[in-house]
Amino acid sequence: MTNYRDIVVDASPRADLHRTLEFARDMTKMFSAKLSAASYAWPRTSIGDVLVHNTFRDQEQTILMERALKASRSVFDEVFAKNEETGWQSGIGEPTLAMQARLLTADLLITDSAEEEACVLANPAHVALGSGAPVLRLGRAPRNPGFSNVVVAWKDSPHACRAVHDALPILKRADSVAVIGVGDELAAERLEAVTAHLQLHAVKARPWHISDTTGDVCLSLLKEAQHENAQLIVTGAYSRGPLTERVLGGVTASMLKNAEISWFMSH
Repeated sequence: MTNYRDIVVDASPRADLHRTLEFARDMTKMFSAKLSAASYAWPRTSIGDVLVHNTFRDQEQTILMERALKASRSVFDEVFAKNEETGWQSGIGEPTLAMQARLLTADLLITDSAEEEACVLANPAHVALGSGAPVLRLGRAPRNPGFSNVVVAWKDSPHACRAVHDALPILKRADSVAVIGVGDELAAERLEAVTAHLQLHAVKARPWHISDTTGDVCLSLLKEAQHENAQLIVTGAYSRGPLTERVLGGVTASMLKNAEISWFMSH
């Protein structure tokens, strides 16, 4: 991918939405892209809610979701000053499925690591796996639309290759890109080949092979990312079955639990 021209930002009800929308606005300007916001609200339910149907509770939940969407729209209008060129789409619906459908005609989704008690939030990994579009999940660390230090978590798979190509617009703007391979399964020659390929695209890349001393691929990657002072990790994603979505052999859940660093994933 040479550039992002059609960016979607996840504007579903959540804490710190203002900051995420500001990032999306600035990134859109950087790439001269079209931006649209997608906001979906869906209540968190318990086993009791599922087993016992309550019409009054359903109506109450609908009112709460409508209020949440209205609050998100207010934040959106504040950030974009009712810019008519920025689109808005919203509704009451399960956000992961709704976001997957919305991304079938988009270059990139921007979301974040915020948590929300009242509403269900889209799962970034499931969105990437279900839509085929890359997902940029922002961390809590200070952000700006240009990530100066980036780590590419390489694994010999077509999904890692896809992620690298999808992330090229970001990688080309970085000051430093470390292509990291973990463990004995990866040859140093392969990392050098990936690095050379990125350099052909004007990416300031260098190879870095590390041993998996912790027995935890995710922990090893995160330690190296911190050592590199990286603001972003780029990974490929693949599924081993309808109920088991994994990244780099099984670190999706662990990566998502780390809310500090930003994370770019593509399938």
